[in-house]
Amino acid sequence: MGVTTDERLARLDDLAAERGLSLERDVPLAPMTTLRVGGPADRYAAPETVDELVDVLAIAADASVPAFLVGKGSDLVIADAGIRGLVIRVRADGIGIEGTTVRAEAGASMTALAKRCAREGLAGFDWAISIPGTVGGAVWANAGAHDGDMAGVLGSIDVFDPRDGQRRTLGPSDCAFGYRDSRFKHGPEVVLRGTIELEPGDPAAITALIDEHQARRRATQPLADQNAGSVFRNPPGDHAGRLVEAAGLKGHRIGTAQVSTLHANFIVTDRGAGRAQDVRAVGDHVRSVVAERFGIELQYEIEFVGDWPEGAT
Repeated sequence: MGVTTDERLARLDDLAAERGLSLERDVPLAPMTTLRVGGPADRYAAPETVDELVDVLAIAADASVPAFLVGKGSDLVIADAGIRGLVIRVRADGIGIEGTTVRAEAGASMTALAKRCAREGLAGFDWAISIPGTVGGAVWANAGAHDGDMAGVLGSIDVFDPRDGQRRTLGPSDCAFGYRDSRFKHGPEVVLRGTIELEPGDPAAITALIDEHQARRRATQPLADQNAGSVFRNPPGDHAGRLVEAAGLKGHRIGTAQVSTLHANFIVTDRGAGRAQDVRAVGDHVRSVVAERFGIELQYEIEFVGDWPEGAT
């Protein structure tokens, strides 16, 4: 017989105790996501520095326990049964600015960083006000909005590779950035921090641009409702929201989840009663109808993670 999950978790607990690291058990994850659905984590850690983050990742690798990182919890649908293994909420959020170069740790808020750059008179990062996640998650997904994205501003990325326990610094050309994609989506490396290269600008003009972006979002997106951001990637030459609306699916409901009546590329959940399985059912139904009517197979932008029933698509 192989090593069981419980045995690996026991080994993780022992290693954490030996190294003075704090782990919690059976921690509810729904409150840590913008969609407010999902079950618990077997083990949970919230490192507040990059070094602590590396230490926790290292013991998880030593114990052969899978580690899943959470930032602000946007773009994320956690299974109702939760996530097996270790969930790490990244709280390392240091920011340093030297000239037009910004150095930000993985847990730094994108919206807070956009506002900080505006105050400092640094142009080229205003679009990030519309990204409700962290720097680490934004690098991981090559997040973007308003014709900007991370690939366009990054100078370097510091990562940790749990396979060999090494830290490395990568350049943008090393990261296989694509539309909402990067090498980090397809391998075990973890983003620790990044440098962002900007241009000098007028603080008032940058702030006005940020205010414009925020006003547009408030008018067109269901920000008052529980949601995980855009559900589907935009297909080439079109918009996912247009296709979903044209298919007559605005407001379509299954259980505790429904397509937003304000923006068809959002799924919203009932407060205090949302179920991840309903979110997935709505999304899969939308994909099926759009494929049948328009011959376009929408690709999810949100990530379904955790212990889903066997056979879930």
